[in-house]
Formats: sequence, C-alpha cells, structure tokens
Amino acid sequence: MRVFARINSVLAGALAVGLLLITGGCATVVRFPTASPRPLTLSASLYRPEGDGPFPAVVLLHSCEGPKRNIPDWAALLRGEGYVILAVDSLSPRGATTCQQGVGTADVVGDAFGALAYLRTLPFVDAARIGVMGTSRGGRAALQASRASVMSTPAYHTSAGFRAAVALYPAECASELGRDVAVPLLILLGGADDLAPPHGCVIIAKELQQAGRTVVWKVYPGATHAFDERSLPFGGFRYSGHTMRYDSDATRDAAIEVRDFLARHLREGGPAPR
Repeated sequence: MRVFARINSVLAGALAVGLLLITGGCATVVRFPTASPRPLTLSASLYRPEGDGPFPAVVLLHSCEGPKRNIPDWAALLRGEGYVILAVDSLSPRGATTCQQGVGTADVVGDAFGALAYLRTLPFVDAARIGVMGTSRGGRAALQASRASVMSTPAYHTSAGFRAAVALYPAECASELGRDVAVPLLILLGGADDLAPPHGCVIIAKELQQAGRTVVWKVYPGATHAFDERSLPFGGFRYSGHTMRYDSDATRDAAIEVRDFLARHLREGGPAPR
C-alpha cells in the first residue's frame, strides 16, 4: 500500500513537485553536443537525487510535441526513486516547436546517444547503468536505441549502449521493434490507441520474447495515445483525427511497471548489453 500511495501522490500532485524541483534548484539546465549527424548543442533538464552517488540514470525523450507536462512528471517520479534524469529537449535547440518542423527520429536517437555520452562524464552517475525512456516519438527513438545495429553506429562513439529501454505508446512500434534488440525492453501501450495501434507491436514482442529476448509489454484496455498526459483537456481531444485522453488508472499502473522494470535492470543489475 505504501508503494501505491507514494506513486499516487507523486503523479497526482506532480505539478507542485515539478515546480518545487525547478524553483528549488534540483533541475539544472545543461548543454552538450548531440551525436546526430547534424551537429548541434542540445539543452536538457538534469534532475539529481540527494547524495553523492554514483546513481543509475535515465535519458528521457519527449513526444513529437515537445516536453509536455508528462516529462517533468516522470522526471519527478524517477528522481524520487534514486535515478539521475536527463530530460532532453530535441526541439528548441533546432528552432522547432514540433517534430514535423524537420526534426526526425534519427535526430532524436542521436540526441539520446549524445545524452548517454554526457551522463558518462558526470562523477555522480554510474556509467554502466544508464537507461533510455521515451513517449510516442521519443518511445520510437527508445526502441531504435535498444537495437544492437543502432548502438554500434560509429557516429555514436560508444563501446556500450544503454542498459535498458522503456517505450510508452511508441510511434511506428511494429516497424521499429527490431529483431536485434539487445537490452531489456519494456513497452506500455494503449488498447484504444488509434495513432499507434498496439496489435502489430504485440505480435513482434511475443516473437522476440519466444526467441529469448527480455521484452515485456502491457496493453491498457481503453487507454488512448498520450494516456499519461494529464494536461490534456478533460474528456480528451482529437489531434489530426486521433483521440488522446488522460487515463489516471493507466498512468498509475505504468508508473509501477516502469519503477519495477528499472529497479530490476538498472538498480539491481542484470546482464550487460550485448
């Protein structure tokens, strides 16, 4: 019961928590280069737990519309669990307000690996225990970043990629979920998501699991795309013909799934990336 109470209090009151983090100096704006083929200096919000560390860390990637309310919500929750969080802004440094203004998934993946390299320079971060997590377009990038063929890209300048990956309602999941996934992967999907339907993604996830990959998924019946975005209008809204609606039950359960998954694969260890 204490776990549920803690998660409920963090997510339900995350606006106050997020403001406290920012005004209290716990979120720091940092800058570092992307690993994308198009050179750029990125900006990101760094959330650090109290203490000396070294702490496990998570790179947090936003959706096509940028770092909305759900990004600081997740950052607040995971910081409270003892993770360093680096919430990357892939839009503003490129002069964009949406990914449709020339910011592709390859850019976001490059940003993720730039963030990985930056985190590994910080003395309070455990360089061997860094994960990646994204929502929608960011979830798509997280799927790509979990693949061996992507992690070995020379431009990313890394001998070891992320330790684990989490994707919430990832765009193009069925095509991006590669057979060469090389790290533990958690996928959380909305059963009523008409922008990123879960069916094809689940089929491939089952195949990967049967092949021995550590791929875990969960589908929330009735949940739509962006089910964790509590700033959506009450009752949801239509975006380019698709329904988006906040689902508090799905969000609470997703918080538990993410918390437990990262505890197993970042905090407690598990096999190193192949």
